[in-house]
Amino acid sequence: MRPLTRRVGVMLILFGLLTAACGEEAVTTTSPAGAGTSTTEEMMDETSTTEEMMDETSTTEEMMGDDVLATAEAEGDLGTFLAALDSAGIMEDFHGDGPFTLFIPTDEAFAVYLEEAGMSQEEAFASAEMLQSILGYHVVTMMEDSEMVMGMDGQTFTTLSGAPLQVTVDGDTVMVGDATILRYDIEASNGVIHVIDGVLSPPAGG
Repeated sequence: MRPLTRRVGVMLILFGLLTAACGEEAVTTTSPAGAGTSTTEEMMDETSTTEEMMDETSTTEEMMGDDVLATAEAEGDLGTFLAALDSAGIMEDFHGDGPFTLFIPTDEAFAVYLEEAGMSQEEAFASAEMLQSILGYHVVTMMEDSEMVMGMDGQTFTTLSGAPLQVTVDGDTVMVGDATILRYDIEASNGVIHVIDGVLSPPAGG
C-alpha cells in the first residue's frame, strides 16, 4: 500500500504546481502583439496625461469667457438694451465671432430716454426697423478698448448703422455722441463693452 500512497502524493504535488502556473498566466496582462506588457505605472501615466489634457481644455474655455450678450447680462443694469436687441430680431448676430464694441446705455438711461420721448417700452420696441437703426448706432464692428477710444478726440467711429459717432475727450471724461462713458473695458470673448449714460440717437438719415 505504501507505493500507491507515494504515487498519489506525487500526483497531488504536480497538480498543485500546474494550478499555480496557470494562475500566474491568468494574472499577466499583455498589450496587442508586438506592443509589450503594460505595467501599472504606464497605465497610471496615461490616465494622468488624459486628465492634464482635460484640464487644459477647461482652462482654455474659461479664458475664452462669455460673449458680449452674456457679459452684458451679467452686469445687471443693461437688460433694456438686451431686450431691445431681442425685439429688433438681431440678438443672435452678437453671438458671432465679432469683434464688437458695444456702447450700452444703462436701464436708467433707457428709462429717461423713453420718458422724454413720451413712449412706453412696448411702444418704442414695436418697430423692429427703427430699433435696428438706433441699436446699430451703439455698435462698432472693431475691438475699441478705452485706450483707443481716449486717443480719438475729435474723430469718429463708423457704426454698424453706417452713421458716424463722434468721440470727445476732456480730461478723464470721454463722450460718444451726447453720452458719457461710465464704465470701460468690460471684456467678452468676442468684443468689449463700454457702459454709457444715455441712449444715442443716430443723425437724420443715419
